[in-house]
Amino acid sequence: MEEQGSQTEEAQNEEVRTIEIIGIDQMKYVVREEGEMIGTGSTMEVNGESYLLLESIDASAGEELHIQLKTISNLPANAMAHNWILLKMGVDPAAFTQAAGTAKTNGYIPQDRTDDIIAYTDLAAGGETVEVTFTVPEETGSYNYLCSFPGHFAAGMKGTLNVQ
Repeated sequence: MEEQGSQTEEAQNEEVRTIEIIGIDQMKYVVREEGEMIGTGSTMEVNGESYLLLESIDASAGEELHIQLKTISNLPANAMAHNWILLKMGVDPAAFTQAAGTAKTNGYIPQDRTDDIIAYTDLAAGGETVEVTFTVPEETGSYNYLCSFPGHFAAGMKGTLNVQ
């Protein structure tokens, strides 16, 4: 019986699309290569390797998504760490990140703004990986995602989840 349970669990895991995102010192989200349902931009060099700037993710309403965020950095965690936060539709990302700047002890997740968040990861310092699995909202439209570490959103560490 246990084997069937594991096979069922494996089958369910296969249905969850995983997006591997990398956070870099240039305060950007990048991916290793182009993929279906992700929008990419310019090429960026990190430690001699080429990556593509991640600009958007397309998803179907109600789809399960698994976001895996790895940080590449040699800087200390207090100087460079990244998270991935998906905001509810209509939430002002600039206002959210301004509030997040005062929430250092809570991983830059403002306690009074948790109702604005659909899903998020913890902070990942250099060499660390964090992840979150969530159900894409049923309402179609554009949802902002961002890094709330101070200065990162303003530097361009953001994108859009387009729900179709």
